[in-house]
Amino acid sequence: MIDREPRGEYGRFQLYGLSVICFLILFSGGCSSSTLKQYKRPDYDIKTVKTVAVLPFRNLTSDNYADEKVRSKVSIELLSRDVNIIEPGEIISVLRELKIKSVDSIRNKDMVSIGSMLKVDAVLTGSVEAFGISRGITASYPEVTVHLIMFDTITGHIVWSNSHTSGGASFWTRHFGAEGSTLDNVSERVVEEAFDALYGR
Repeated sequence: MIDREPRGEYGRFQLYGLSVICFLILFSGGCSSSTLKQYKRPDYDIKTVKTVAVLPFRNLTSDNYADEKVRSKVSIELLSRDVNIIEPGEIISVLRELKIKSVDSIRNKDMVSIGSMLKVDAVLTGSVEAFGISRGITASYPEVTVHLIMFDTITGHIVWSNSHTSGGASFWTRHFGAEGSTLDNVSERVVEEAFDALYGR
């Protein structure tokens, strides 16, 4: 009969090495960098928000379409959470009527006007601060940073602000050059995790 159990110092070393590998797989398999910071107005009930106007985002990246890509994912995420959104064309018409040329020029009182004209509970805007592929020494990996801001349309006050970064090289990408998440996957995750934090999931 063959003895399949490792014995002695060598056997213990084998078991130790196997344990370390298993730990790294469990702990490091998804260890890409992720940071999330947010503010939620304590006296505001997010459950009262049933309709949102998602305004254009600021684009601070080298990708000319990063703002619209993220804005689209934000709209889809809100819809998936049973929140109605306003068509972009209607939003553009209202911004023109209010003579608002850019998101940077919007004031708190404008949020009240936008809310009244579009009949929404909240207005959401923000910026895309990173959206691309970062190149390391041995691997390339996607990184996305999104800042979202929600305004109450009755007071014009900020009721939620969330800054979230996700991406980076995973354990397998850093050490073995394995393929990690795509830029599209990471941007979806950033948006989903931001709203998870808002809704307390």
